[in-house]
Amino acid sequence: MESRLARIVKTFTFRLALVYVGLFSLSVILLFAFIYTFETNHLQSQISDAIRLQYNYLIDEYKQNGSSGVEARIKELIADDPSGNEIYLLVNQKYEKMAGNLNEWPGGATQESRFEKEGHWVRFHIEGTARSPKGIEVKAIMTPMSKWRYLLVGQSLQGNERIEQTIVQTFWASLLLTLIMAFVGAIVMTRSVMGRINIINRSAYTIMHGHLSARIPFTQGGDEFDELSSNLNQMLDKIETLLLSLSQFAVNIAHDLRSPLNRIINRLDAGLRAIGQDNPAHKLLAKNIQDMQELVGTFNSILKISELEANTEFRAFEPCDLRQILTSLIEFYEPYAAEKHIALANYLQEDGEFVVMGEKNLLTQAFANLIDNALKFTPEGGHIIIASRITQESLDIVIADSGPGIPEGYRDKVFEKFFRLEESRNTKGNGLGLSLVAAIARIHNITLTLEDNHPGLKVILSFPQRGAS
Repeated sequence: MESRLARIVKTFTFRLALVYVGLFSLSVILLFAFIYTFETNHLQSQISDAIRLQYNYLIDEYKQNGSSGVEARIKELIADDPSGNEIYLLVNQKYEKMAGNLNEWPGGATQESRFEKEGHWVRFHIEGTARSPKGIEVKAIMTPMSKWRYLLVGQSLQGNERIEQTIVQTFWASLLLTLIMAFVGAIVMTRSVMGRINIINRSAYTIMHGHLSARIPFTQGGDEFDELSSNLNQMLDKIETLLLSLSQFAVNIAHDLRSPLNRIINRLDAGLRAIGQDNPAHKLLAKNIQDMQELVGTFNSILKISELEANTEFRAFEPCDLRQILTSLIEFYEPYAAEKHIALANYLQEDGEFVVMGEKNLLTQAFANLIDNALKFTPEGGHIIIASRITQESLDIVIADSGPGIPEGYRDKVFEKFFRLEESRNTKGNGLGLSLVAAIARIHNITLTLEDNHPGLKVILSFPQRGAS
């Protein structure tokens, strides 16, 4: 059985919620991309300004006190920077170290851009620490102070890298939290919407199974679902009124015409008894009586179907043994089958549970109509099989014949009132037999299926097993 979560995931509402999750996640990604770019550029700008400030400070010192002053000032700056982020190096024309916290002039530095006339902005790596085993990146200014002195002023980007790493970690944590919260929100929203839709679906299911007076409840909250429920209820009120009016109209016609027809039959029957069989009018009167009786039978079927369609809760169902009902019907129809040289075979299982809840008279009538139909359309020398099939979900009763069958395109229409196939227009009947079977099936929650029997028709009545979902 499909889990509740699986049903939620398959819904359109959940898929729509996932679209919003994707859009929201994309907005988070774009936001952090902007923050990362802005913060990186800002830090680079701050570092560049700090390097330029220290460089100008040392140049001013060089102009005032020469190389010795710069050497002394570099030592002071290094002493004032316990973190070691500031990088200084003063070398002579042979690139020999005179002062600073670098051991040698970085020969493999990558030049980024020019600085003033002869200097350059560069990047290079120095020896790493336990925290940064891959080395520490440095951004610096390399420029000649004179023909005999070269100065390097820079700053370690280690702090910058830590900030960037923190931003990236925060981004992933935020994105993960966003996805989790959005997914939970999607499930909550979907369940809320599904709850409202399921109320409408359950009400529709109840109405479809004959409870025309049922209506869709709503919360009076005034949202779109309440408005939909209100409009649907008004539509159902109108439909119920029209159906009841139409049903009552048909019942009234059947009642009003059945009584005069019965009186006509009685008068014709009295006239038939008054004349001899040799009289030419005898055969004519007998035929008229037969036609009138068929017409009364049609009205009786209309009344029965109308009663079944209009009332689905008034029946007090009781246990019915389908094997007993079908066995009795087979015994009853065997003589008629023998007259047409049709083999009527009983393949009902001897074991298994055949007891269902229902009304015995109606179930008997439904099976009788199906067997009668099979006898009517099965040609001489044909066969009719009545069998059973028991599964965990249902008890299936199968009535199969070797007649002309029903084309696949007409199998849904044969249960409509007065519908008859073109090939059977000359066959006796009124087109209400299968309509009555369908009405009985609906109130018993029986699934009716028509299949090709190659040749002939196979009718399957599936009774739900008690306890099956």
